[in-house]
Amino acid sequence: MLTVRKPELDQRSTPLVWSRVPEFALYNNGSSICIPYYEHFLNNVAKEVRDEHCGSRPELRETLDLFIRQEATHARYHTDFNRRLLGDDNPELEAIVAELVEDLRKLRKNRSLAFNMAFCAGFENTATFSALYLFQHCDDLFEGADARGANLFLWHVAEEFEHRSVCHDAFHAISGNWLVRVSALAYSFWHVGHYFDRAAAVVLRQWRETLSEEERSASVQRERMLKRRQMRFILPRLRHLVMPGFDPASFEVPPKIAAALDHFAGEEPIHRHFNQTWDERTA
Repeated sequence: MLTVRKPELDQRSTPLVWSRVPEFALYNNGSSICIPYYEHFLNNVAKEVRDEHCGSRPELRETLDLFIRQEATHARYHTDFNRRLLGDDNPELEAIVAELVEDLRKLRKNRSLAFNMAFCAGFENTATFSALYLFQHCDDLFEGADARGANLFLWHVAEEFEHRSVCHDAFHAISGNWLVRVSALAYSFWHVGHYFDRAAAVVLRQWRETLSEEERSASVQRERMLKRRQMRFILPRLRHLVMPGFDPASFEVPPKIAAALDHFAGEEPIHRHFNQTWDERTA
């Protein structure tokens, strides 16, 4: 059963460069600009499936209800954090947001419910591998990070892993057509990457305006290295998603993600970086 967590993370005061590797923090900040709008789209689609297609599946209906509440919480936290980036006036980012919102509106209007649900399942399933990457292969990027920024993203992706099968199950409740699922998966992979990259490019360029030419060149190289590093992990694993029998529920929750879900479930303010707590537990 899913848990709706509301950790006290103080995201409004999080420094924008919260990692010792600025490009890692700033790319994730750029993705944060887009996240609330994907979450709102996702919840709109999930609510239709919950309300119109779960009459004989009460367990799926209950799971979708909890899932929607989780995603609404993610959207709210990222919206609060994004105020640091958008400020009173950031027309470049605002233009990207407006284009994304219109693009998602057209997708919802012009494509079938099955395609839209498969689109959601596509980026949710990809997020499963992103969670594994961030928790299992990025300790060096989180080491020494400000707890507020690190915890925001670690909490979010831990819950993405927790609800990894919900959209997949919702899609199969209304269609299950493999061609629809795979075509929507491919589109979602391109769509999310396109908007994340564009928003992150603006965030990174604006930050680099204060750097020297030499510092900017080094920053660009670090960004490229980080992208290659992530893609080397993600891309080979995407083949699992296109298999006809793919079921994200078959992935067991790694101990570190399970510990993170417990860490962020408490009611007390969270001041410590999760990775620091994990290191102490496993020392």
